Amino acid sequence: MSAIMNKNSIFAAAALACGLAFATPAGATLILQSGLVGGSGDVDNVIFNACGTASSGMTVQGCLNTSHSTRVNFTSNETLNVNGGGQARITAADGSFNAISIALADPTLGFDKLQFNLDAIADGTANFQAVDQFGTVFNFNNIALDGNGQNFFTLGSLDGQVAVSFSLTSTVPISNISDLAQVRLGVAGITPTPVPAPAGLALMGLGLLGLGFMRRKSA
Repeated sequence: MSAIMNKNSIFAAAALACGLAFATPAGATLILQSGLVGGSGDVDNVIFNACGTASSGMTVQGCLNTSHSTRVNFTSNETLNVNGGGQARITAADGSFNAISIALADPTLGFDKLQFNLDAIADGTANFQAVDQFGTVFNFNNIALDGNGQNFFTLGSLDGQVAVSFSLTSTVPISNISDLAQVRLGVAGITPTPVPAPAGLALMGLGLLGLGFMRRKSA
């Protein structure tokens, strides 16, 4: 009898695990690398002179060079300025900033690749944070910045998922990051959070019933 009960318990637990596997979406695996990884042939430039948006404010908005209706928001805790048009530089009104975030204005869109350049005037580090389509937060802390000038980075995904936002917080003195420039995005639609299929729900229910039955038998 004990062997039968153990076998039934294993079956019920396995059924429950399978049901949960069907019901639980997998998160993305986002990575941040130095340089223009993979080149820039698969991303679009973010520009400003063709978008018809304000060039100053706590949020400034650019658009893709291939789609002027696809808007990109740059938000900070202070006033930002866009200097020039085309693939312009984003600066703070006081000449430097220590925090900025990037996100698409359309909540149904994310990006599977992001490239950007930070201009630093002193050696230091920065903390970056990305959020994927499932709300998972990825922190990339103490990333080295070269004070000799340009610092190119590429955010990508290992499994085809997308990011919905990306932010920078500088850990160097506020005057040391002078601008954000040469932003490029690979835009992708956000896949809705998977809804458990009927078969997955049935299997999960079977597992729960099995566990309940075994608890009653052992009582």
